[in-house]
Amino acid sequence: MSKNVFPPLTALLGRSIRQLCILPLRYWALISAMYAVLALWVSPLISRLLLLSIHLAGLETLTDRTMHGLFTSPISLLILALTFFLISAATLLSFATLLVIADLQFTAQPASLATVAKRLLRLAKKSYRPGAHLVSAQLALLAPLVGYTLFAPVTGNFGIPPFIGREYMKKPMSALLLIAVAAIIIAIIYLSILTLPFALVRNQPLRHGFVDGMRAIKAGGIRLLLAFAVAALGAIVVSRGGAWLLGFAVDALNASFEHTEAAVTAANLIFAFLALATAQGFAFLFVGEARIFYKMPFVSRHLPGSSAARSPLARGRDARTVLTSAVVLAVVCGTGAVITPAATATPVPSPTATASSDASHALVIGHRGYDSGGVENTLSGLEAAKTMKTDLVEADFQQTADGDFVASHDTNLLVLAGKSENIFDMTTKEVTETIVTMKGNSDTIPTMAQYVTRARTIGMPLLIELKVTGHEKPGFVEEFLAELDAVDGFDGNIFHSLNPDAVEHIKTLRPELRVGLTIGLLYGSLPTTLCDFYVIEQASLTTEMIDAAHEQGKDVYSWTVNGDLSMRALLRSGVDGIVTDKPDLAQAARDELSPEPEYVDGDVRTKLLLGSRSHQP
Repeated sequence: MSKNVFPPLTALLGRSIRQLCILPLRYWALISAMYAVLALWVSPLISRLLLLSIHLAGLETLTDRTMHGLFTSPISLLILALTFFLISAATLLSFATLLVIADLQFTAQPASLATVAKRLLRLAKKSYRPGAHLVSAQLALLAPLVGYTLFAPVTGNFGIPPFIGREYMKKPMSALLLIAVAAIIIAIIYLSILTLPFALVRNQPLRHGFVDGMRAIKAGGIRLLLAFAVAALGAIVVSRGGAWLLGFAVDALNASFEHTEAAVTAANLIFAFLALATAQGFAFLFVGEARIFYKMPFVSRHLPGSSAARSPLARGRDARTVLTSAVVLAVVCGTGAVITPAATATPVPSPTATASSDASHALVIGHRGYDSGGVENTLSGLEAAKTMKTDLVEADFQQTADGDFVASHDTNLLVLAGKSENIFDMTTKEVTETIVTMKGNSDTIPTMAQYVTRARTIGMPLLIELKVTGHEKPGFVEEFLAELDAVDGFDGNIFHSLNPDAVEHIKTLRPELRVGLTIGLLYGSLPTTLCDFYVIEQASLTTEMIDAAHEQGKDVYSWTVNGDLSMRALLRSGVDGIVTDKPDLAQAARDELSPEPEYVDGDVRTKLLLGSRSHQP
């Protein structure tokens, strides 16, 4: 296949956009119904199955510390397999439906839901083999890791927690490694996305579609990647631009009318339609690439005199089909919402909801100091946080080979110091003589006593984390408390740890201290650890968790939150503190949110913009 088989990039994009604009309404009704069922029935069912597998494994809740227990129970593994099958089938069905509609539209076949069903059955008979689950796994599980959620309707919220990316972005070499891994994942995803349309248009097995997709990439060269990149950029602009415009429209209506519930609902529906249109547009793009590669003809619906020409507006039988679909959709959505409520939720409140706590009183906590003014967990970073007027500074401490505690998050010093040595193998003198660099700043690693003493001198309260690496000496918790006691390190400071045993040990030895449990990954209910507050990674935090903690009289802090939209959403949800690398941004967001409003300008915009990040290429 020669490289000149592909037409100019603009020709394919233009053809895809034209076909999207004249897509019959009955197809839009089918797509909407399908995604509504996935959102209101399938996604909650998947959540319930996951919770069931957790409980049958004898776990109270699923965290990064208890995840291994999930794989020790045969019945839990069976339910997880069933859950994966459900995710796989839903992902394949939704993507294949979009592709079938695109192919029918390109060939000007009559708009018929029965025709779509027949094509799907034919594709299933030919392509639904064990290999199909590999394709769906890449779309449903692998793609969200790099932010590509367009064809992952039931797993769009799955992804790598933001704090992991932050750790790799500390230094150029680790950042390049992260980018390289992401590029490999994107290449795999692109191949998996092309596999299904190349199998569809020729009604061939997936393995043949995969091979032909590889051949098409080789023949099309950079042009195919450029087509994808241009379309993706356009989709992001439309999605985020639409979110801004819809949010501003609701804010404008709020200035003129007392109640804006209808406008909020309309804005959410319009945004959902934009997401569906974007997915269908990409389906046109992929099917078009496949038809061009195979030299299969296109039939245009909009050419004058064409026997296939028709109005995109529904009339007669089309109108009845759409009306029937709307009634069925309403019944399905209503019963799904009542019978199968979602087990989890995003940390975005309703625009008219009252926050569970006063957003203006939420704490702004500098993450490891302020790393734009000094290296994290050093005295310079601490002093830089003081100039930013943070309410507290979060700092990490771990034990050295000779039993002392030093300020450091990283156990291995390769990233910050350029030497692959572990702190638990080094003496305190060796650690404190190590120079660490970050963002153009350099400093040495201080001992815990030096750090806490300096914080008290400049009047900066601390959120002190005890890092448990598994290489501590017997009695390390007692030693940790003794070192703090020697420098008067308890007054005004609070404490936390990722290790539940360490949290309970500290709380048992010193019940007067405020001690929190830090959680990197959480699914389900809050752990019943003996603690005074929770510090939960933002990707796992939900409004239900915040409300549950408040019912127990416990605060909830979220880490590490650096995005303005996420800050506003979490503050509006009632979070009690934000651990951030950008304290100035968090302070500005906190100051603009008045306590307990009925409606706040920008809340809808925040919700829609966050949604645009979860439903875009």
